Amino acid sequence: MTDELKQIKKLYGEDMMHLCRSLFPTILEKRGKLLGILTKVFFPTHSICKDLKESNTVNDFQEFINSLNEEDEKRLIVVNESPKELLSKVNYDLYECKTEEDIQSFKKYYKPGEEICTFNGGRLNRCYVFFAVKKNVNEIKRSNFKNPRRQDQYGTSVISIQFTKDESNTLSIKNRYNDSVDNPDATFFNNLENIIPGLTKSFEYYYNLNINYKPKNDGSFLRRKTGYIKGNDNKYYRYNLIVDNYVFCENNIYLENGEPKFEFFNNKERYILMDNYVVDRLEKKITLFNGETDSFTKSISDLGLIKNIDLFKNRDNRLLVVNFINGNNLSIRIDENNNIIEYNNNYVKKIGNDFLKDNKTIKRISLTSVEDIGNDFLLNNNSLQELIVNNVKNIGGNCLYYNNSLQELDLSNVDFISYGFMFSNNSLIKLIMPNVIDIGSNFLYTNKTLKELNIPSDTLIGLHFLENNPNINNIKRR
Repeated sequence: MTDELKQIKKLYGEDMMHLCRSLFPTILEKRGKLLGILTKVFFPTHSICKDLKESNTVNDFQEFINSLNEEDEKRLIVVNESPKELLSKVNYDLYECKTEEDIQSFKKYYKPGEEICTFNGGRLNRCYVFFAVKKNVNEIKRSNFKNPRRQDQYGTSVISIQFTKDESNTLSIKNRYNDSVDNPDATFFNNLENIIPGLTKSFEYYYNLNINYKPKNDGSFLRRKTGYIKGNDNKYYRYNLIVDNYVFCENNIYLENGEPKFEFFNNKERYILMDNYVVDRLEKKITLFNGETDSFTKSISDLGLIKNIDLFKNRDNRLLVVNFINGNNLSIRIDENNNIIEYNNNYVKKIGNDFLKDNKTIKRISLTSVEDIGNDFLLNNNSLQELIVNNVKNIGGNCLYYNNSLQELDLSNVDFISYGFMFSNNSLIKLIMPNVIDIGSNFLYTNKTLKELNIPSDTLIGLHFLENNPNINNIKRR
């Protein structure tokens, strides 16, 4: 393993090192080039390879890095000579055609039946047209080449170099043989460098062209598909959550109006930035990032004064155990990217409005003592797989809105459920609520999987009850 690959492994993980070795063998031939591109574009993260594979964007990533490398390579080429001067070095005279008469003047070099279609007229409407003619063209006879080959002396003694007039400036190098050889419009493989090195850049510079243009991969797929965002330093950061003008990222980093901030990153022993919450192990407190209190932090402070916060590390996640002076305790599990994925608090009795409404990653919640849940509980979460609230009696509006992972839910003691409960949930199979008295509007609106529901016969039910539920076939009113 080279030193460069060792550095890529250290900064971006072993899987990323293997991926880079597979995708970019040519770039790796130039020592330090690939590492320079990666560190210029990505803040160090060991998540990127996994994220690229899970989002099916490996090809996008390869194109992105290659385009950055190509830009660097182009900047290294210094143009000192015009296309005419360069072509003269390989015994060509170059002519630019500005009129139809200019084009027709080259027809004399083509044998009858082998004239290129450029002579049919109108080509200047859509192309820039040049002809390159060998200085000794009159000495190169067609009769000397009984078995024509596209790259032989006769075929390449007169070539037409053409660029489309659209944004792409697509290049075509047309052969003197025309249809007597295969693919005559791709002479020199449509690569000016095969004629003389530097000719591509020279044409681009002197004629303001963008030869062989390809739509630039600008890295936007990283934001759209993989969860990365570009900071004001032009580096991409893997982010967990966006709230107002703040972007909360892995590694205890956040962006404020695009500006990367590192105060928590530089003191990881003391701080943990999970979602938009700050765990301060020295001051023994868990607060919302802006210092305010919300229903999540209140569910913690309601248990009393914190005695200590222990941190237990596993391979791919960490467990925070919060111990209180009065003997209570709770736990919060976060993944390798500092997303909250589990919350266990079996002492709190009331959950206020907007509980973790911005969290998108939590999978398990245990609130065995809670009796009341406010509005917008996990409003934007689509990952919850297990919810233990078996003693809850009252549930507010828009709870578990758009959740598509929860399959079973025991609400055996619930009395009241407000509006919009589990609106558009497409995973729920089993729902237990034998004692419910009152259900608000839009209950389980657009649920694709629920087949059976048992509720008391005297339950009050709001509008749009189970509307747009194609698979339910049994509603029992006891």
